Amino acid sequence: MPLDALLCKDSGCQKHNEELEVYYNDIVQSLDATAAECVLSVKSRVHKFWWTPELDELKQQCIDISTLWASIGRPRSGCINQERLRCKYQYKQAIKSAMQDIDRHFNDNLYEKLCKKDEVSFWRAWRKRFCGNSLKPTNTLNSKTGTDNVLFEFTEYYKGVAQPHNANKNANIASEVDLLMTADNIIMNYLGYQVTAEDVDKCISKMKLHKAAYLDNITSEHLRYGGPHLAVHLCLLFTSMMHHCFVPSEFCKGIILPLLKNKHGDATDINIDVQNISLYTC
Repeated sequence: MPLDALLCKDSGCQKHNEELEVYYNDIVQSLDATAAECVLSVKSRVHKFWWTPELDELKQQCIDISTLWASIGRPRSGCINQERLRCKYQYKQAIKSAMQDIDRHFNDNLYEKLCKKDEVSFWRAWRKRFCGNSLKPTNTLNSKTGTDNVLFEFTEYYKGVAQPHNANKNANIASEVDLLMTADNIIMNYLGYQVTAEDVDKCISKMKLHKAAYLDNITSEHLRYGGPHLAVHLCLLFTSMMHHCFVPSEFCKGIILPLLKNKHGDATDINIDVQNISLYTC
């Protein structure tokens, strides 16, 4: 830990900014490395939602009888081969039946929502089942074709997001912020406030789970299940950040995701039917 930075009480001190940056990165890397080592991860859609323990048993039976059949020379006749074919047929039929059951349950669920006139839930379930993977990235944007040209058009368009609309107004706001940050009473308020582990725990408990990760690959689950020592490190980091009026460089970055307002709209024109959301690390 950067003890000098954490114990520093000098107002406006900038000598420890690099140490705080390293401290923040160490926390992020520790969370990411620990999760990679301890939490099992698989590719999306590897697990079939209609799979049951009975299918696991039938699959294992097929594996066992196929192994036995292969060990005796893979005969095309006899009781072992007949048992192998029987297990294989039973396994395939069970898979087919499980898929039909889940479709029947889905249809009953849609019917129930229609009977209750719950249109919102009905279309949410419909889109989740049939429309989730139907959208493909456009290969043409603003009459430009190709991945590189599309990326260039997005880059040029979103450069204006971070640009001020009025140079004079931007300069006035910047001067007001500088004046506030140099005021003694503001600095003293920052120095007098301490972020506690209880504050961090309270904020973490309110975070929603199953949300997208940022560039650092840290999600709400990393913080929720990071253990009690994580809250201590975070409260030390946040308190020192306020004392030094400093934020890590990652806090100043964001990911802009353009989403179509209308899934059937024109995806080739960035000025039409595009809604932007931003992902930030804090």
